[in-house]
Amino acid sequence: MDLSAEALRGREDFRDLATVTIDGETARDFDDAISIRRHADGTFTLWVHIADAGALAPPDSDLDTAACERGANLYLPEAIVPMFPHGMTERLGLGLNDTSPALSVGFEIDAEGRLQEIEIHLATIRVTRMTYAEATASDDRRLQAITAMLARFRDRRMQAGAAGIDLPEVSVRLDGDEILIKPLERGGSRQMVAEAMMAAGEAIAEFALRNGILIPFANQPPPDETRSPETMSEMFAYRKLFKPSRMATQPERHFGLGLDHYTRVTSPLRRYPDLVTHQQIRSFLKQEPLLDEETIVERVGEASAASSLVRRAERFSNLHWKLVWLSRQKNWQGEAVIVDLEERKATLLLPELALESRVRRTPEMVLDQHLVVSLQSLDFTVPEARFRVRKA
Repeated sequence: MDLSAEALRGREDFRDLATVTIDGETARDFDDAISIRRHADGTFTLWVHIADAGALAPPDSDLDTAACERGANLYLPEAIVPMFPHGMTERLGLGLNDTSPALSVGFEIDAEGRLQEIEIHLATIRVTRMTYAEATASDDRRLQAITAMLARFRDRRMQAGAAGIDLPEVSVRLDGDEILIKPLERGGSRQMVAEAMMAAGEAIAEFALRNGILIPFANQPPPDETRSPETMSEMFAYRKLFKPSRMATQPERHFGLGLDHYTRVTSPLRRYPDLVTHQQIRSFLKQEPLLDEETIVERVGEASAASSLVRRAERFSNLHWKLVWLSRQKNWQGEAVIVDLEERKATLLLPELALESRVRRTPEMVLDQHLVVSLQSLDFTVPEARFRVRKA
């Protein structure tokens, strides 16, 4: 397909919008971007632009079939195994060429944080790339306006009972022989982008419902008990109560996000269910035949089974390289927080590594107590790291 022709034919021309994709320094999958348009009456439309994967991977194409079999990108510290061939990202990744084809969803956010005036277009955009650090430090008024809009959206989600879980996370990456473990910082532009993607998911779910478009909705039932956790141990305990999210063609509330209906669509280059939603919306806009319910359920089910294996491989690989990193440290010691107490054991969380470990419980231990621990031993067959408590 000639993307240069495809990018302009039958599309809205949004090249005048100052559009930016914001990602980590080592990101390779540029499949979403944001921009804002101020109207004469003082209102703003927030635009979330999504790489037009359907332009090259329509339903039943060879690329679509291959993506379904893989389910999702596999992110390992040493490499990325993509759902699509590398050339796909190079051709469709936002900001990698002078112009990019996109599926663009626009909406206003009212004073109560609700989405209004939802519209979706196949569009052509021109994108500037920024890192999270650059965006957080920027004094660009457009980014400030986007942040203010999305703050209202977030407030609505939280008031609706969205789960406020904020446990440490890290990225693990290999750079040659060096193992790099860095904390994933919260807030700032990272939070802003996350909120924008959730808002886009709600907007497209609403658009699909209004127009009778079958898509895979992301649903999450509530836990048997709802809480408002504040401390690390409370968040750790609350997370255990969560029920897994599930994909279905009928929308139900997504408890964790605090949204009545939601779909995942902003990562069609790296998650197959996002691609299916993208394909359905794209076909509707082009007045082409849509997939039926049976086909959607079958394909999303197959991809979900594959992606669950992908996520499992990622967890084990990250843990493996954390243990390798520890094995290279001489006399390592660091901070741990007690997040769970059983009759004989205490569960520790090491924020620096986002790593859990269990130690023998002693009478003076209390939840959320900060301890200093040192490495005792490593077992790569389990795998696990064992630590010795040094002092409180």
